[in-house]
Amino acid sequence: MKQIAGLLLGLMTLVLVQSCQSNKRANNYNNKALVDDSGLVFLNNGVETSQAIVKASGLAISNSRNQQVIQFAKKMIDDHTQLATDLKKLQADNFVTAEDSINTPHQQIISSLAQKHAAAFDKAYLQEIITEHQQEISLYNAAGKDKSANISDFAQKTLPALNAHLDSAKAISLSLK
Repeated sequence: MKQIAGLLLGLMTLVLVQSCQSNKRANNYNNKALVDDSGLVFLNNGVETSQAIVKASGLAISNSRNQQVIQFAKKMIDDHTQLATDLKKLQADNFVTAEDSINTPHQQIISSLAQKHAAAFDKAYLQEIITEHQQEISLYNAAGKDKSANISDFAQKTLPALNAHLDSAKAISLSLK
């Protein structure tokens, strides 16, 4: 009898310990975002810009003849796909719902790039990447001062990579002239 009682007590302790260690977060029943308006802007614009850069960089692989531009585009695809994934996770963690699409201005730029090839494409693509990264860096600098610790930490952690992308794009652009 003592063995059964001990076994049941051990089993109950195991269940209680397991339930206390669950990494499921509490439900947010009101579905209210856990970030302020500036955090929403950062998350939504960050995802959308990364998706646009990935799409434009995909065109670079097919429309460019310059190996340096193609290698840079592959890096942009890898880095910005990961960045968009990380931003989407941050959105989910903060109960932010967003559209998963590219806005009209970016679609127009991508359409314009799709019609260019070789050297003309390279110049237009790199100029667009430079412009996008300058805007992204401004966005991330502002987000680095956000009230939400997870947003400001993420922005500050990501800024060095964005600055490196900008420097690389400028260097490749200068080498084309």
